[in-house]
Amino acid sequence: MAHCQEDGAPPRGAGPGRFGSALGFVMVAVGAAVGLGNVWKFPYLAGANGGAVFVLLYLVFLALVALPILVAEVAIGRRGRASPPHALARQAAEFGARSGFWRAAGVVGVVMSLVIMSFYSVIGGWTILFAAEAATGFAAFADAASALAHQQALEGDPSGMLALQLLFIIATVAIVAGGVRRGIERSMRVMAPLMAVLLVIVVVYALAAGAGGRALDWLFAADWTKLDGRVALAALGQAFFTLSVGIGGMMTYGAYLPERASPLRASVAVAGADTAVALLAGLAVFPIVFAHGLDPAAGPALIFITLPIAFHAMPAGAIIGGAFFLFLFLAALTSAVALYEPFVAWRIERGASRLRATLLAAGISWLLGLVTVASFSFARDVHPLGFLGGPFAAFTAFDLITLGVDKLVLPAGALLISWFAGRIIAAPALAAVFPGDPAPLVRLLRLALKTWVPLAIMVLLAAGLVLG
Repeated sequence: MAHCQEDGAPPRGAGPGRFGSALGFVMVAVGAAVGLGNVWKFPYLAGANGGAVFVLLYLVFLALVALPILVAEVAIGRRGRASPPHALARQAAEFGARSGFWRAAGVVGVVMSLVIMSFYSVIGGWTILFAAEAATGFAAFADAASALAHQQALEGDPSGMLALQLLFIIATVAIVAGGVRRGIERSMRVMAPLMAVLLVIVVVYALAAGAGGRALDWLFAADWTKLDGRVALAALGQAFFTLSVGIGGMMTYGAYLPERASPLRASVAVAGADTAVALLAGLAVFPIVFAHGLDPAAGPALIFITLPIAFHAMPAGAIIGGAFFLFLFLAALTSAVALYEPFVAWRIERGASRLRATLLAAGISWLLGLVTVASFSFARDVHPLGFLGGPFAAFTAFDLITLGVDKLVLPAGALLISWFAGRIIAAPALAAVFPGDPAPLVRLLRLALKTWVPLAIMVLLAAGLVLG
């Protein structure tokens, strides 16, 4: 029986579609990498850890550790032309490895992507609410007490949070259900340039109306007295987490990469664009933070409590704040698409339609999101591991899920990817994925994946488990 293919898709079992060009892949992958954490975490870490010292270490670790993992994940997907479970299992069998183990590893990755989406979609829903607050000129944020009361009211309303989460999930479903080329790639060709325009507008305004000089010092003035192991570990961690590797999203996108495109060159473009967005986000946020005497160490609260106070007080704050939260919504949405696609591709290969697979992913992530909503609201005082005492005693279920993802799931996934590309796939077979790239670079990539990359990941794993 003939199989109905989408957008020029390869034969059944080889993946549900292809991007139209390498540029399409870069836009989609940049969207996956640019998320909520880029807006506050990288700029704050840079300023708190020596400015240019941290940025320099970050760039070194990005090139030596994070980029090889990204290239490897894209290359595995490109060569396997399937979802992570099937791409890993087929290639493992091809090279005499245990296909069952690697299939299971791929399944864990696609399931964990829905776990991540369960809490990511809750926060993504908040961005919708805060973008709407711009229409009122952020009237609910007249002072710190009002802003705190607004956030407490939001977190104390589980039905409201579930409704916002559902709106965010519906937006994600609308893109993913459209298909690889007509849905994901086409939407990213609109959203990626729009994100760039919105971010530049906020940066220009922030530098002109805010404390631009102090923000530039915070981000780029080198304080070599802060150079130590802790700063190096922070830079390594940020370089690793910024590219969204380890759970199969980039592997799935790699499966859609056109034949003529280079996984190496495309990955370098993604890493460069992601870093540029992180730096621009710092120039958008911190001039406003310093101009209004806000706390740069406020973390996520900086976005949802302190910054709206500044937007309320600023001239044209409603316009700039609206642009900022629209950018934030788009950043969250493009990352959410990458969290659904591995699961959707896997279910399509198992016979489901794209719409049914997308709705199943949406239903699972929405139900799992009940845990996060409960942790913020009526179960905020429930501490699942409180009986153990120690550092975990005060953690909510939400804290435990996010900690497990950051400290265990993502590093373990990246470690498996580096092992698979460096030691399971034969060297000539890996090199064949990079026909237009310099052979010495490809050999260096394989050497990195066999030696210092897994060592760096194990350092991150150990530090996460020991230091918390």
